[in-house]
Amino acid sequence: MEVCCTDNRIQLWKFKEIKQKNAEVYMRRTLRIGCLIMALMGWSCWQVSTSTAQRDSSKASETITLTTKDGVRLKASYYASSLGKEAVPIVMLHDFKESRTVFNSLARALQTPQGEHPSHAILTVDLRGHGESTTVQGFNGQTRELEAAKLGKQDFRDMVLFDMEAVRKFLVKKNDASELNLNKLCLLGSGMGANVATAWAAVDWSSPILANRKQGQDVKALILASPDWGFRGLPMLKPIRHRDVRQNISMMIIYGKQDRKAAKSAETIHKNLERYHPEPPREKGPESKDLVMIARPTSLQGTRLLTDPNFGVLPNLEFFLDARLSQQNFEWVRRRRR
Repeated sequence: MEVCCTDNRIQLWKFKEIKQKNAEVYMRRTLRIGCLIMALMGWSCWQVSTSTAQRDSSKASETITLTTKDGVRLKASYYASSLGKEAVPIVMLHDFKESRTVFNSLARALQTPQGEHPSHAILTVDLRGHGESTTVQGFNGQTRELEAAKLGKQDFRDMVLFDMEAVRKFLVKKNDASELNLNKLCLLGSGMGANVATAWAAVDWSSPILANRKQGQDVKALILASPDWGFRGLPMLKPIRHRDVRQNISMMIIYGKQDRKAAKSAETIHKNLERYHPEPPREKGPESKDLVMIARPTSLQGTRLLTDPNFGVLPNLEFFLDARLSQQNFEWVRRRRR
């Protein structure tokens, strides 16, 4: 009887000991799992906050002022790329009586990497007499105002001679700061801006070659939305007959084919260029095509064709930029001596 009671006490003690050990094991496991869950939650929150910050950062723009040689204060917005020296710079030039703000959504779309499409460095500019670029400061310190409606032919030529030179100086600084590759420059222009872009491409390719540093020959692609064959002071004939412009620059021309005047201008420009850009062999693929014509079934022209998602132009722009610039071996070169 005594032995039996002893055995029962021993069994009860062992049961309590096992139960206590199991409880301790359970607590340790619960603690480890809890710590693991907390760590995973913290890592997840960090990932979300980091990716959100990256997206917000990629969409940020900087407002800057560029002063031309003749005293015009140009307002511009710079959308930095995340690719540094590999970034393709794109200068966006608006149509007559528009401003740089018409390109806000397009600039952000091309600045933000999407799938296989990289981040580009974008500069949108208010050309003289437009948007916020209406003040001229003379050599005597006095200022005067410019109005788009009152601009003459020389004012439009000065967009090429002075406004674009101020743009180039800004891009040189960003190039030498390793924020972009100026040797992959693309000019995107709408209406008047398309004519300014083409005229300045001829200026760029006319720069004399220097022995000790690179100067000019930077424009490698033009995207022209509804270019005007005879726009005031900026006709297209002379720049597209420039040997290097017609042979060494990839071009995309976009227009609404239901407007007879716009269609005639676009088709005339294409006709003058197509002999220098023959159709590539089929086996090389569409990425080797360096003269692209896009006609949309609309009477709308210019900026709307580029920015309205109903026209579906953005994928064409991304493909063209990737094929003709991002994937091309245009070497980054420092422009100024240290």
